[in-house]
Amino acid sequence: MKRSSVIVLISTAMLFASSAAAQTCSPSNNISNFNGTPIEPGNFIWFNANFTASGIPSTGATISFTASTITFTADQAYNVNVPNAQITFSPGACASTTFDTLTNTWMTTVPLAGSDEIFLSGVAFPVPASFAQANGRVQGPVSWQGTFASDTAGISVGWKWGAAVYKVFSTDYNMLNAKPAHNNTCMYQNSDHAGTPEGVDPGSRRPFKDFVTGGARGGGGSNWTGSWSGTAGVSVCVNGGGVPQ
Repeated sequence: MKRSSVIVLISTAMLFASSAAAQTCSPSNNISNFNGTPIEPGNFIWFNANFTASGIPSTGATISFTASTITFTADQAYNVNVPNAQITFSPGACASTTFDTLTNTWMTTVPLAGSDEIFLSGVAFPVPASFAQANGRVQGPVSWQGTFASDTAGISVGWKWGAAVYKVFSTDYNMLNAKPAHNNTCMYQNSDHAGTPEGVDPGSRRPFKDFVTGGARGGGGSNWTGSWSGTAGVSVCVNGGGVPQ
């Protein structure tokens, strides 16, 4: 083999190695807005997202959602950090969700068939007193972004989010008992949407659902997640052959 050919082969190999090492997953951004209902200081906004997935193999797969933030403007600009999420598709499983406080990660397991709504992630935002300076209203768009990755190639997801206001809520996410999916769940045999807080407030011993009120993307009543945004489609990337921790 000629010396020039060897140089070309080595250069090509180095290029592929460099590209693989530099591979990053681009974030997905889903922009929507709030309704005009004023949000009172002291309340909580429950931001919650869900998704559907295609391309899950029969052996299962794991999807992560990381580096997630929500940005909006009221009396000032807010940048809310959202907990990470890890969703495992497992043969024979029923849907369940817990929150890992050590890693700040929502851990959800669902059957291979998934659901029309699989809980992705959620964050409770305590509304500060300064919201009153904007008459309790969010001005302009609300943007939620995050990065999807998987240990398996060929997966696509469509994700959307809602936001509901609660007069009583909790930032102890295991206490919320967020519903892991619309159906095929282990514990909740009801028609509530994924992300509905099925837990009980320890102070009043009443369901958190009793304390929902109008505002954000919800109208109160039985709208416990808020109305959905539009759906953002994503081709999930494989980052380093595995799910980032």
